[in-house]
Amino acid sequence: MSGSRQRSNNELVKWVREKSDNNAGTRSVHYGLYNQGATCYLNSVLQVLSMTTEIHDRLESGSKTTDDELKTLFKYLKEATGRTEDITESLEVENVHLQGDAADCLVRILRKISPRASEVFKGERTDAIKCCKGHTINEDIDPFWYLSLSLEDTSDPSTAHSVEKGFERIFRSRVLDGDAVYCNVCGEETKATCESEMVSYPQILSLLIKRFILDNNTKSHFKSNRCVDVPRKLQRNHMKYEVYAVVNHTGSVSGGHYTASVLSHEDGAWYEFDDANVYKIEEQPFAESETFRYAGLFPFHHMGQSCSPEIHSVALKCLQYLSNLFSLYSSVQTHHSKWLFRSSSTAYLLMYREAAKHDQVVSNRDEDAIQIVYPGQTQETMHQRGGQGDKCPTCKRTTLWISLIVVICVLVLILVVVLPIVLIK
Repeated sequence: MSGSRQRSNNELVKWVREKSDNNAGTRSVHYGLYNQGATCYLNSVLQVLSMTTEIHDRLESGSKTTDDELKTLFKYLKEATGRTEDITESLEVENVHLQGDAADCLVRILRKISPRASEVFKGERTDAIKCCKGHTINEDIDPFWYLSLSLEDTSDPSTAHSVEKGFERIFRSRVLDGDAVYCNVCGEETKATCESEMVSYPQILSLLIKRFILDNNTKSHFKSNRCVDVPRKLQRNHMKYEVYAVVNHTGSVSGGHYTASVLSHEDGAWYEFDDANVYKIEEQPFAESETFRYAGLFPFHHMGQSCSPEIHSVALKCLQYLSNLFSLYSSVQTHHSKWLFRSSSTAYLLMYREAAKHDQVVSNRDEDAIQIVYPGQTQETMHQRGGQGDKCPTCKRTTLWISLIVVICVLVLILVVVLPIVLIK
């Protein structure tokens, strides 16, 4: 009996490996990054850069920059979950338990790598002040790593902010408030306008959603959780861009958690990078529309501990019912059967690449082969590579909050639906 069972197990293993070998050409394996304490902001940016193939061949070896550390990490991520101690040391991060800003982190990395690599992200814009007759009074040329998009105020919280319109608004002519400006050509003081335009287009266009806003009354910052509509494509004059990554932030001004949603150039699918965890997004963005309404999502499991289908189903129905009951704006997204609706928006940093050149860049690159790690070997490989990393402080409370939400939803469902039915009977 034991011999028969052993043969059966051997045949099963052989079948799985043959199946894996047959699918090796189409499978896409991605690995996460261990969290050193509160370095989720760094991990999210690094995962975006690892998918930004435009800079890979521009990184220089043996330089005094952070190029070597990035090249080593990108190569390592093809085989196993990575560690970032060398990166934080090169970036001179003093406290890995203090969370930073993802946009600031991106700029810090771009200033630390070689100019040939960072120029992929660098653009230039002009700000010209003109009189009412169109004469230029003053003109400044400003380099930028990213452009900031302001969220317009609205009385309707269900109205999503259009990233496309916000992008166009940057270059819209606006009248300057205050005193009149003297024009040398006209020889008189006149009302002035300010016009902006991009004069040098980056290959990678980064857009920052300005969610952290200063309250003039309290003189303190707060976070806007407004939904945003993210277009698949953006165009400015002759330059066309396509989105390939979104850095997300959940939480508040005082603390939170960063993740990254990134389009893989290998299989054309979107993946969610959450520190050491990587998930393929089941309901792919832009699958049915050129615009993706980026509502917040949060995992119903953490660090590999998934909930049962029964609890998942009950929780999802409770949230859907509560959303309809209170007439809240809602959008339920399925994320590898582990994701539930959240009423706040999370998109923070949007990354667009030049549409025409990307296909050429990917086709010309000599990619290293990706090592396929079988499921049974994954945990062993992770421990061999350095052990388990720490979660950021906010993430440690995720499971407790999820449990509390489920309990509240079930109680409300019982009070609102079940109890009236029982009383009527």
